[in-house]
Amino acid sequence: MMSPSTSSTRLSIRVDVPRKLAPLLQPARYKGAYGGRGGAKSHFFAEQIIVRCYARPLRVVCIREVQKSIKDSVKQLLIDKIAKLGLEKHFEVLETEIRGSNGSLIIFRGMQSYNSDTIKSLEGYDIAWIEEAQTLSQVSLELLRPTIRKPDSEIWASWNPRHRTDPIDMFFR
Repeated sequence: MMSPSTSSTRLSIRVDVPRKLAPLLQPARYKGAYGGRGGAKSHFFAEQIIVRCYARPLRVVCIREVQKSIKDSVKQLLIDKIAKLGLEKHFEVLETEIRGSNGSLIIFRGMQSYNSDTIKSLEGYDIAWIEEAQTLSQVSLELLRPTIRKPDSEIWASWNPRHRTDPIDMFFR
């Protein structure tokens, strides 16, 4: 459970965390959650992003290997978490990003749209969340890891395992 409170004007937020995901609350460079559909992985990470962005200014990029439009992203899940936590007045939902009133920024990207030159725009981000990480290519993983390098930055991955040879499985398991 997490109750962020950065000032007396901030609400205290309480969220329930499944026991199996509780270790992911601790700071770590890499965090991975895998399992079958309905295992609460995506909901956990989405809620954590909103809670953390509310508590302090963060820059977060939500990544998929292929994202042809914003509809392919986790944007709606994040909007749902903002509503669930009663934080609508603290976040501005724009067409391609979500902004926190404290300066937080959440953006959405498809890795196949990046190369070694364009990925540099993700430098300085605090969290990179790779959703549907089982589809992430080795090239994308190799591009992303050194780019997300801000001190104390984290790379999160959530996925439904397919093959032991998927790059995300090889990296984490």
